[in-house]
Amino acid sequence: MRGGWGIALQENPPALPSTNISSSRLLLLGTVHGDPAGYERAWKLLQRWQPDLVTVEVSRFSLRYRQRQEPRWQRLLRQGLEELPVGAAEHLAIRRLMAQVALPFEVRVARDYSRRHGAPWRPLDLGGLARRHLPRYARELLSPVNLKALLATEDEPLEDYVAREYRRARLACVHPLWRPLAADSESQHFLVRERHLVRRLRHCLASYGRVAHLGGWEHLVPWREVAGLWQKLADHEPLRLFLDEADDGN
Repeated sequence: MRGGWGIALQENPPALPSTNISSSRLLLLGTVHGDPAGYERAWKLLQRWQPDLVTVEVSRFSLRYRQRQEPRWQRLLRQGLEELPVGAAEHLAIRRLMAQVALPFEVRVARDYSRRHGAPWRPLDLGGLARRHLPRYARELLSPVNLKALLATEDEPLEDYVAREYRRARLACVHPLWRPLAADSESQHFLVRERHLVRRLRHCLASYGRVAHLGGWEHLVPWREVAGLWQKLADHEPLRLFLDEADDGN
């Protein structure tokens, strides 16, 4: 059975403790990036909780760059798919890539909730990773060579992959993930991002009654060796939900 992060996956991971969804001022919504049901799930939870502010784990740079480049990315993607076998667009890696070069559902749902309810939304992340990786999309990620290579990777329905990721998230709540305290740039940037997000969320809580934050689930679970965002915000007693919990109607 597949695992990751040093965790052996189980078919039925332990459920999270039940929490009154109205009892906290801070709602942390753990997402799987590219979840095909993510928009609808997040919308359902936001509608239920009615936050005064929605924040998203995305940078302002990423938003601006994506808005400028998305038409080009979509054109390159269409051209690349035309050279691939029929049905290639259903491959797991291709579907994940398609979500990666589109405006993230986390941004779209925060924007639409803001328009519907008049509550502001804010991008909170640092732009360092986006500055390094987004310019590579056109020349590397969407190149014909890479698209063909993706078809050689392991395949499964995207929905199954996403469901497994949410199971991993729940297991990580019971068995904390290990984050190496390495001196490499990736590890250091992770720590800098976590500190930045904590500061921004604390600032938001000082100005708004109820804040909902949409971010990748890895940021919302406990870590061994180093405190992450979840541990550092524990004094606010945040309510943590993973998006697939919207399916339960709890």
